[in-house]
Amino acid sequence: MSQFLRFLTVGVFNTVFGYCIIFACMYLAGLSAEVSNVIGYAVGLTTSYLLNRNFTFRSKQSRRGEVVRFVIVFAIAYMANFLALLLLIRQIGVHEGLSQILAGAVYVLASYAMNKLYVFRNADAG
Repeated sequence: MSQFLRFLTVGVFNTVFGYCIIFACMYLAGLSAEVSNVIGYAVGLTTSYLLNRNFTFRSKQSRRGEVVRFVIVFAIAYMANFLALLLLIRQIGVHEGLSQILAGAVYVLASYAMNKLYVFRNADAG
């Protein structure tokens, strides 16, 4: 399986997992879309790192530097996601559920590019 397909597999799993948490927070716990989004992405962070390190990129690099780079990339991609979410909900008026999905696409694209080129740059390319 190619690295890109492994990334997509991890992404699908982590996305479904994250959205289950987000929507549970929104619709079962009655939390706002913004707070639910923060909780969903926070829970997904550790899962994403471990799966991408071990399955997607099969990294053997030092975890310390890699974790720092991963958190930086996460923060940048998450900011892009959150800004897209706010824009979609508050400025454009898109439904909150659909906004979560659209903002998630922004996150996925930014995250893959930065993980490939920065976090796991010396990892297995296979």
